[in-house]
Amino acid sequence: RFHGENGRIFLFTHILSLSDIHLFICKRWKGAAPVPITIRVSKRKLRAWKMLLTGAAILAGALLLGGRVRPAITSVFTYQAQLAATRSVNDAVLDVIGRGGVDYQSIIHVREDAQGRVTFLETDMTAVNRLKAEITNAVSDRLNLDAQSGVQIPIGTLLGGQFLSGRGPDVTFRVIPQGYAKTDFYNAFQEAGINQTLHQIMLRVEVPVSAVMPTYTVDTVVSTEVCVAETVIVGDVPQSFTEISGDHRGLLDKAGDYALKSSGLPEKNVIQ
Repeated sequence: RFHGENGRIFLFTHILSLSDIHLFICKRWKGAAPVPITIRVSKRKLRAWKMLLTGAAILAGALLLGGRVRPAITSVFTYQAQLAATRSVNDAVLDVIGRGGVDYQSIIHVREDAQGRVTFLETDMTAVNRLKAEITNAVSDRLNLDAQSGVQIPIGTLLGGQFLSGRGPDVTFRVIPQGYAKTDFYNAFQEAGINQTLHQIMLRVEVPVSAVMPTYTVDTVVSTEVCVAETVIVGDVPQSFTEISGDHRGLLDKAGDYALKSSGLPEKNVIQ
């Protein structure tokens, strides 16, 4: 009800039928009877308004829920994308190594002196560059092939929480490479015994990928390492070997005690 200079205006609704809603605007003039004005709203328009309001409510709820679960979804997508891409990279590398018969002798040439002692190691860069090119192409092809099938994870795992993990229908996303794989070889040396060294030829592969699903994309970089070949380089083995251990005294003190016990001489005959 609105008050004006010329009187009062009444606004009310009345449902006449299931198909129409009549809106009456009655204006009561001073000393005059109200005159109704009828506005008809069709059922089709009413249904359209209901759908519009429902869609707006769903969109608002999705935005609110997305803001809360987005960090969890990003974390799960990143982990699953790295897991799937690492599996594809390892399969491609092992396939190239197995098919090409790559071994230590095909990459590293061991040079020895006249007495058979190892003097230096020579890397066959032609073989290394050829292997890098083959692995790079194989990794890219394998990632593109695996991207067509996609990866399935339960929706409960995306939402997070221990109770929901592994539950619900599967959500499918694809892991797509976003560039060529970067491959690098490097040498790793480890102690393998008395005057023995384990030499490993390691391959590091890095490739940028994206986990893609409708309306959502997560970018990450996958890095993995594979041992291509290894061997043990044996040097001159001494006739005897002594390992000194014990308390926190100095090495010379421990060696003196060991010499004293080994000689069988009394302490007064041993020069301190």
